[in-house]
Amino acid sequence: MIYLVRHGQSEWNLLRRTQGQISHPGLTVLGRRQASTAARAIRADAERNGQPVRSVIASDLVRAVQTAQIVATALAAPVHMDARWREQCLGRLEGLGYDETYAELASHRADPDAPIGGGESEHQVTERVAAALADVVPTEATVVVTHGDTIRCLVAHVTGMAAAYDVSHPVPNGAVIVLEGRYGCRIRPLVGPPLVGVRSASEAGPRSSRRRPQML
Repeated sequence: MIYLVRHGQSEWNLLRRTQGQISHPGLTVLGRRQASTAARAIRADAERNGQPVRSVIASDLVRAVQTAQIVATALAAPVHMDARWREQCLGRLEGLGYDETYAELASHRADPDAPIGGGESEHQVTERVAAALADVVPTEATVVVTHGDTIRCLVAHVTGMAAAYDVSHPVPNGAVIVLEGRYGCRIRPLVGPPLVGVRSASEAGPRSSRRRPQML
């Protein structure tokens, strides 16, 4: 079982600045509360399932590290950093205000092979997080603290519906998504909204023609 956690609100989330792989913005007071809420929900779920969390893995970006430290303390589990769980690199868009970024992407047609802002493409993100996922021990309950776009790319990968997954579906700060069974054969939200973007192949419509990244 894997608990995917999106980091708590960061200083740049609050300022509406595009982060991507910029490391230094840390958590706000609200972000720390969101991390604590996620930790409590995970602990309760793990106790119900009789499967205590053995480890916490985190992106090495500060906002994820700080979230992971709060979660790991609550769960009495060790933290390990892995740069493969970083957010999507957004190149020249990093550091811009959200409105500036959205304006640049307004006419961007979704293309999973297109590097966003000269950074990474969705396929590149998917390849690196799929490799990171393969190294997670499938028989242990593990928490992975990562980022919004990274989570959506991974969910698309494990469901086998990358071309149909709604990449614009929000993954809020502090959200927790549970992957149950090897490679996430069952997905359920623990903290945050249901993943309405995950649909069966027969229900899937065309991919959204516009993309608003989480930038986080």
